[in-house]
Amino acid sequence: MMQTQLIVNLFGQLSASQLADLLGLIQQQQCRTLDSHFMAFEQRVVFALRIAGNWDRVTRVESVLREFARSQTLEIQVQHEKTAAEREPVLPYILDAIGLESADMLAAITRFCAKQEVVLRDISTRAYRPARSSERLIQLRAQIELPARCHLGQFKSDFFDLCDTLNLDAAIEPERTF
Repeated sequence: MMQTQLIVNLFGQLSASQLADLLGLIQQQQCRTLDSHFMAFEQRVVFALRIAGNWDRVTRVESVLREFARSQTLEIQVQHEKTAAEREPVLPYILDAIGLESADMLAAITRFCAKQEVVLRDISTRAYRPARSSERLIQLRAQIELPARCHLGQFKSDFFDLCDTLNLDAAIEPERTF
């Protein structure tokens, strides 16, 4: 049976009970949530998810989600995703970096990954002020896919050199599935 995928982004005010209702609507249409990411910013949230099912159920869930968004005054974006083509083998890794808040940290690490032909699967930052400190820190975490042809030792060395230049503490670990 052919599976269709739907990428959905929601933005607005969304409580935990509304989120549960939304996920229930997806289940009622006999679709599966493959990936999801929920982030809260003060009064607003961003919720991104990838849904899969056969084409008629995905079409129905799209209608149901649009109606839900309208009734809850949420902004919604929906895109149909084509089946992924065969890709070259990759090595999944996690990059972590932390340092003083800097405007160029995210851009520099993103540029580095692009130059190395590394696929960014997920990247997030969080700025905060630790207890007993007047300096703000920024923490970055990225899930990446290194091409299997990449020389891992050289990649790590180049990444740590970049982080030293930016005065960041950093780590690279293989991604562990749970």
